[in-house]
Amino acid sequence: MSSNSWRLTSRRTLLIIGLIVVVIVVAVFAIIYTSRKAEAVEYRREPVGTTSVPAFTRPVGTDQRNVASPSSGGRTFQSNAPGLYAGTPGQAPCNGQALITELQADPRKAAAWSQIQGIRSADIPNYVSQLSSVTLRSDTYVTSYGFRSGEVTWDGLVLQAGTAVFIDKRGTPVAKCNCGNPVKVTAPPQGAQATFSGPTWSSFSSNSVTVVNTSSTVVKQITMVQINKGVVFVRGVGDGSEGNSDDNVLSRNEYPGSMAMGGVQGVIDLPPPPKVTPDPSETETESPPTTEPPSETTSPPGTTESPSPTTPPESTTPPESTTPPDETTPPPSEQPPSEQPPSEQPPSQQPPSQQPQQPPNQPEQPQQPQPEQPQPQQPQPQQPQEQPPAS
Repeated sequence: MSSNSWRLTSRRTLLIIGLIVVVIVVAVFAIIYTSRKAEAVEYRREPVGTTSVPAFTRPVGTDQRNVASPSSGGRTFQSNAPGLYAGTPGQAPCNGQALITELQADPRKAAAWSQIQGIRSADIPNYVSQLSSVTLRSDTYVTSYGFRSGEVTWDGLVLQAGTAVFIDKRGTPVAKCNCGNPVKVTAPPQGAQATFSGPTWSSFSSNSVTVVNTSSTVVKQITMVQINKGVVFVRGVGDGSEGNSDDNVLSRNEYPGSMAMGGVQGVIDLPPPPKVTPDPSETETESPPTTEPPSETTSPPGTTESPSPTTPPESTTPPESTTPPDETTPPPSEQPPSEQPPSEQPPSQQPPSQQPQQPPNQPEQPQQPQPEQPQPQQPQPQQPQEQPPAS
């Protein structure tokens, strides 16, 4: 009996262990299957000199062609990282004043553009004057916003290396120069697989697309490079949006301690900047513009509020001439007898008529406390009062 019980116990143990193993295997396969079925996010490739989203403005800048995106660009960089952007010392690829002029020519576009940027339409000149213009060194993820028939559209894009953009005081791209479209840096959501559509270029690779992470600090200048020239220079933030700029070319002993995508495109090979994790909130930039621009373009709602205050006085004045005297008299039961004699103005004729009318008025007083009867009975006393003056 003891040997049989031992065998039964061992079989049960093996059975339990087998079930546990099966559960673990199923769970692992479920995790793998779920990760493979992660929702795909599509990005459209946008080559230099083109725009796939309806343009806000005419071109206010020029892209640089034949810029190959480095393979080392397929990572996340801080927006103020040295060497992230390229340019030519003393020259700006974009004209900020031209952008201001284009937007101010159409108030609807100006309202939509400013809402996407989080400013007021009146602040566009001041905002644009604080931007700098640069050239992207690598293919870069963005969300681009366009304008067509009074409505804002948007799409997730990969801007080709060589695209000219405006950057703000944190070094983040905020507008595309060849169309004036607002852009926001973005990244594929965690766990999602990025897919790509649209025209391509020879240096494109899904593994070399750059994610720009907005810096938490405001910078006064940004370190840039001149492609294929080996020049490193500093451009002041807010300087270089008017078509020219005062840049400071650095000597070798003034170079920064790190360089984004160094060793390629004729750029000096320096250690790369520290790795950063993209901000997940940057992936949720598509929903706000659908409601915001219409809300700004509907600034006329203020006009709907103006008629509303004008109508109430008109509606209240007529009833004051007709209804208020009728409405105010019924609630108090004692006022009608006292107010009626003075209102009729013939006191000389009423005294003889008031004596025979007192008995009918007295029985009506006990009936007035009733809420429903006083209102229909009030016109009755008025009829006998009008008869005496007629006679």
